[in-house]
Amino acid sequence: MEDKQENRLIKFTTDDGKVIDLYAIADTKLNGKNYILVTDSEDDMEANAYILKELASDSKEVAYALVDDKTELDAVGEIFNELLDDVDIVDDVDEE
Repeated sequence: MEDKQENRLIKFTTDDGKVIDLYAIADTKLNGKNYILVTDSEDDMEANAYILKELASDSKEVAYALVDDKTELDAVGEIFNELLDDVDIVDDVDEE
């Protein structure tokens, strides 16, 4: 992804059928898998960020899933931390 490129709007459909807007801010590849870093607000500095993994794609649509495996999330998060100077990715999910 080029510097200064506008964030790409992604229409994400949740498991319950709700469509939400997410903004892709970076992408990377790890072990042959494509990942994107998205946020739920284009302007808010305290927005929630998510890492999505590409599951399948065709010429019109791409299927993504949230990365929820801690090891995978840490590895991909570290790549995004290195790619983006002004972004710190932290895992703030409460562990049980």
